[in-house]
Amino acid sequence: MLGNNKSKGNQTMSTENVLNTISKGTVIVGNITTKGDIRVEGKIIGTVTCNSKLVIGENGYVEGNVDARNANISGEVKGTVVIRELLQLHEKGRIVGDIYTQKLAVQIGASFSGSCRMGAEAKSVLDKAPENVEEVIEREAGKIQSIVGNNGRANKPSPLASIEKTAVNQ
Repeated sequence: MLGNNKSKGNQTMSTENVLNTISKGTVIVGNITTKGDIRVEGKIIGTVTCNSKLVIGENGYVEGNVDARNANISGEVKGTVVIRELLQLHEKGRIVGDIYTQKLAVQIGASFSGSCRMGAEAKSVLDKAPENVEEVIEREAGKIQSIVGNNGRANKPSPLASIEKTAVNQ
């Protein structure tokens, strides 16, 4: 979504109001870091770091650690869950892993397997700042640039290149 902030007649992106969506049928293998809200209806295998609100819908699945300010979970998480303010575990929500949060709301039917630390007991984990989003983006952009190179083409030959040549030559 575009923010209402205007700068010399141009619209600027407001990262605070951005909603990222991982749709049903989408599978992401890798870590996700965002300043804005994120909704997961698909599958993520990797760490999710969100400086805002994380929503995992009924079809959503995360296999990896989660770190967010607030979260509504109706799907499944397998990994450590660190929620700095309020974690809401809805009726069909399931967590397999340890939970660290200030506040927890669990609806009838929800389940979690693991330990749960709240408030003062969770303070040592909650006081650790999540990874700085800008630093992650800069670091990952550098990795991508080293793989892709300046011309936008991969520096390394594709493992499928020989298969593609064979298929084209037949």
